[in-house]
Amino acid sequence: ARLESDVIVLDSSDESDQAAKAMAELTTRPEYSASYPQHKRRDEAVALHSSDADNKSGTNNQNSARSDAGSVVSIDDDSQGVEIVSKPEPKLEQKPETVPQLLVPESPDPTPVSAPGNAKDPSPTVAYGATMMPTPMLTPLTPLSKLELGNVEADPVPGLVAGEIAVADLDFAFSMPFSQTSYRDSHYSPEKPRASVYLDAQEHVVQSIAGLLDTGARAGSAGLDERNTPERMSYLKIFDRILNTVLRFEAHLFSEHECEVMMTFSKLEQHSRYIYTRLFLRKRAWIRVSNIKYSDNVVVEQACRSLCKRLPNCESFLITDSELEDCKDALLLLTTAELKDIAKKRGLKQLTGKTKDVLCEMLAKSTKQRTLTSFFKPKSEENPKARMFELIDEVTKITGPMVQLNPVIAELFERLHMVFFRSISPLGVDQSMKLAVLATIGQIRFPHYTVMRSAGLFSTREDVIQFKKLMEIESKMAELCAASVREVDLQKQGWAIYVEHRDAWTRHVSSLSKATNNKTNVDHGSSGMEYWKRHFTPGYALSRIVERGGRIAANLKRFEDEEQILQSLLSQTTYRLGKRGDWYERLVLLYNTHLRPKKNKADKEAEIQIRQALQRARGMCIRAINDEHVHRVSLHSISRQLRGIEKKLGISEQNHYESPRALLEWREAPERTVYGMKIKNPSRRGPSAWDGDDGVPCSVEALALWRYKEHGYIGVHSENALVTTLFALLFWDIIFHPLPGVLDNEYQNRPLDMHSESFYPSRKELIDDRLEEIAQGRFANRLVLNYNSGQGTSCVGVSWNLTSEQLLTVAEYLGGERLGAICDVLAKEYSVKSSGFPDLCMWNPATREILFAEVKGPTDRLSETQRDWIDILLGIGIDVEVCLVRQGDARDFE
Repeated sequence: ARLESDVIVLDSSDESDQAAKAMAELTTRPEYSASYPQHKRRDEAVALHSSDADNKSGTNNQNSARSDAGSVVSIDDDSQGVEIVSKPEPKLEQKPETVPQLLVPESPDPTPVSAPGNAKDPSPTVAYGATMMPTPMLTPLTPLSKLELGNVEADPVPGLVAGEIAVADLDFAFSMPFSQTSYRDSHYSPEKPRASVYLDAQEHVVQSIAGLLDTGARAGSAGLDERNTPERMSYLKIFDRILNTVLRFEAHLFSEHECEVMMTFSKLEQHSRYIYTRLFLRKRAWIRVSNIKYSDNVVVEQACRSLCKRLPNCESFLITDSELEDCKDALLLLTTAELKDIAKKRGLKQLTGKTKDVLCEMLAKSTKQRTLTSFFKPKSEENPKARMFELIDEVTKITGPMVQLNPVIAELFERLHMVFFRSISPLGVDQSMKLAVLATIGQIRFPHYTVMRSAGLFSTREDVIQFKKLMEIESKMAELCAASVREVDLQKQGWAIYVEHRDAWTRHVSSLSKATNNKTNVDHGSSGMEYWKRHFTPGYALSRIVERGGRIAANLKRFEDEEQILQSLLSQTTYRLGKRGDWYERLVLLYNTHLRPKKNKADKEAEIQIRQALQRARGMCIRAINDEHVHRVSLHSISRQLRGIEKKLGISEQNHYESPRALLEWREAPERTVYGMKIKNPSRRGPSAWDGDDGVPCSVEALALWRYKEHGYIGVHSENALVTTLFALLFWDIIFHPLPGVLDNEYQNRPLDMHSESFYPSRKELIDDRLEEIAQGRFANRLVLNYNSGQGTSCVGVSWNLTSEQLLTVAEYLGGERLGAICDVLAKEYSVKSSGFPDLCMWNPATREILFAEVKGPTDRLSETQRDWIDILLGIGIDVEVCLVRQGDARDFE
């Protein structure tokens, strides 16, 4: 073994047996722990193996060179086994016979894993073995040339010692000690001969679907040049990994026929699978086969022909233009010039300056109108449908063959994608697949963490189908909500969608109220995880649709309907607890403004109704203040409204409602005014530009930094990035602590529940212990260590533009107690408090003072979230200022 590219390289010769023993011996040492430096582990493993190798005869030294069939492993940070890294590409002159035959064991029976301090999760949970390496594979993966899962030979695998098992896991080929696998208790004993171990392992071989593990050449497939097309291969590798992972752990969410369809796809030759994968990630539209740029045209045509073929147990993966029924779909594939040529042949006039959409519309309308020549055609060709198909045939002569994804199978793979990535956004909106591709080709890196996949996150196949359908409807309603209120037709369309689901929501809320576990307590870890799992139920999707319906009702000024919607949302404590403050605020506004009659002294009935509306508004404010799920920003707003309503009702100060949670006034930060010369922007777009002291145009924040520099301060314009980076680095291991259902794949830069109300309750004991450490001043080593080890990875909230020196300086100047108080706020309300932090962070090296400043231009105002952060910082003894930037020379105002 030798050190190469920060990994231990094991030869496939007999010498690799000694290397494996060296690693196994090293990992059993008492001093081998998570805190033991990783580079020392590697050095000791190399030295331990080298001492054994030196005792061999000199002839064995010839075999010490690395074999291309050798495996590549490294010792992981948590001493849980070996990490899997990419296997280097074999030399061109190497013979295929040198690649050892590999067995593919099926995943062991899932066993629940509980986090420290949390109750065991009742759903089956599966860990992907050891701590995962970062996803990017800078070296192209070597395809396994021999992976016939149906013919597993009983002969020992070359290069393995007794007690080891050869494993082919996804894209990787590696050798690991059998004692590190979870099969050892039931399958391995020292008395068993080596061959019988491999035969027992055959029971765990994933059957025909595991054939998709081979990302290289298959029988009858030419294979791709991975060295020249790493990005192309990455799409196929990830798609294959999705198939394998979901079918291995969550096959119960699909019918037998759907599993057969996916198994059939895995047996297609490589070109066909790759082309389908790329088409799957595009918009659901027809495409010219000639526009598919991949390899040569013959390969593309053969692949498309294979995908369009209907198989005995499966529909065709693509449909051809023979099934095209709308001429507009075909016309959209033509260029503007081609559309004009067809229009001229059909006698259409005034084509100059027409856009592509207009030309398509003109040609589509022409199929519904009879022309002079149509009177001489048979009656069967006179109907509009016949003229439409005639136009489609005319388009096909120009475009050549056209294909489209079979919508039935495309919907199946969309469900597969959703189950794997745990995505609640439609495929066209969700970026998970693209991020995975970028990680695979080495453009981004994800943190180290243990992947724990909870097989019980989705209950049944029916729930998955219903959840996906409802989330697509919610996405459609989100688009309609974003439309202008003047587009009444779009708003009415969204209201109609809500009305269709109103009764289903009413029945669901009624069933929740009758359930014994109606009240949700998220004060401890197990309940926190149970609350998080509700994000993947049809009821959660339905609650989002209803909330969108409330916004559309407001746009349409249907205020009575909006009140009913908000009351129904507040009547349950099962979903969207973090939104309750917003719902209360809106209801108070409705009672205080929109549902209150106009004041008319002559109309006594109106006066009575106004007073009743104000009484309802006051009652709603009190209810909101006593709701433990309402966050600070909403409490401030509601508390101030309560005092205004009580004043309107004529309630004396002695009878005002008092509560410790009633946050009435913000702490006000002192203001500092600075001056500069603003650069005129004729377009009036984008942020304002100011003349910096160095003569270079700068932002308003940079100008403020120049002015503070005159008072001895240095600093950065970081906004939220400073505190979120500090929080992520100080809580790195807790953020990526293995909990079932939140770290479900290796392409995550944060746990899935990071922005959920369940984040803190699920990790309460771990977070509280860390906050106590920080308050005691024990944070510097952890901050620097996590910065150096994680630098460059994609992690939630982390900005690597900030240096470790800057972060350490800010943390030390803040001190343990104040830094811990800031982290406590972020841990409990990350989704709300990850924005609104002051723009500038500055410190004075001479006095060791730290100062935060929120910069505001001539027309800017503080938001509620910014005022809340200022209130928090002032409350824990941190200096904050509001820096007002005004145009002019400071000497003119002295």
